[in-house]
Amino acid sequence: MVFIGKHKGFKSGEYCIPMDRFLEKYGADFYEKKARAKANKIAVKEASIRARAKREWIEANKDALITAKKEKDKIKSKIWYQKNKHLNIEKRRAAAKVSYERMNVDPIRLEKHKAKSQKASDKQAEKRRKLTEEFRLKRKAESDEKKKAKAEEIAARKEARAKLSAEKALAKSLRPKRIVLTDEQRAEARRKGKRNYKHARRARINNCDVKATPKMVEDARKSAGDRCYYCGKKAELTLDHFEPLAKGGAHCVSNFVFACHPCNSRKRDLDPFDFMASNLAVSF
Repeated sequence: MVFIGKHKGFKSGEYCIPMDRFLEKYGADFYEKKARAKANKIAVKEASIRARAKREWIEANKDALITAKKEKDKIKSKIWYQKNKHLNIEKRRAAAKVSYERMNVDPIRLEKHKAKSQKASDKQAEKRRKLTEEFRLKRKAESDEKKKAKAEEIAARKEARAKLSAEKALAKSLRPKRIVLTDEQRAEARRKGKRNYKHARRARINNCDVKATPKMVEDARKSAGDRCYYCGKKAELTLDHFEPLAKGGAHCVSNFVFACHPCNSRKRDLDPFDFMASNLAVSF
């Protein structure tokens, strides 16, 4: 009896047959075939594992392989050039002429050549059309951008002009109205201006500060009241410099006092404190 394998149909759980039947059915090399099949199965599995590892390695080194292939193609191209560089331009042209004549004789090749030329021409025309369209769109975008910038600039200019006009109108509305002077008032203004000019001139001659204008003098006169600074009597007051201009006094508001005509005449260029002491003694 020869053991074939496990089988549930038998009581012992083993499938066995006689030797002569085994040899008739399976042959004398049964176990060798079985061993080869097992070995082949293992080999297929190992080949599958190696193929998967190879695919993974190729995927991981894809960029390096592409670079290496390019370098290899470059080297091949150089080798081909070295082998064929002895062919001169005339030979190449002659070869091209022969090839062209052969192509004209062969209708199939000629048709292929015409189709290829038409395809290349169509491709070049499409490329030119795309470039023209891109250039037109680019020019249009630049033109629109310039128009937009110009419109913004004009709007900003208009807004600035409107703002300036509003500011001018506001300033004009806040400006005090012009007062029309009479002839007497003009004469009085001229007289005050001449008087102030004389004081300023004397101050400049004596190297003194000149910081007063006729308006400042008039404002100081109004704030001084109607009593003399030295004697205290009510009278028509005249401008006097507390520190005389002849002794370095400044022609400015802080040095202004207003005195009656007699006190102003007596003081002249005297020291103000000495004059006040003498004026007080005279009044007593």
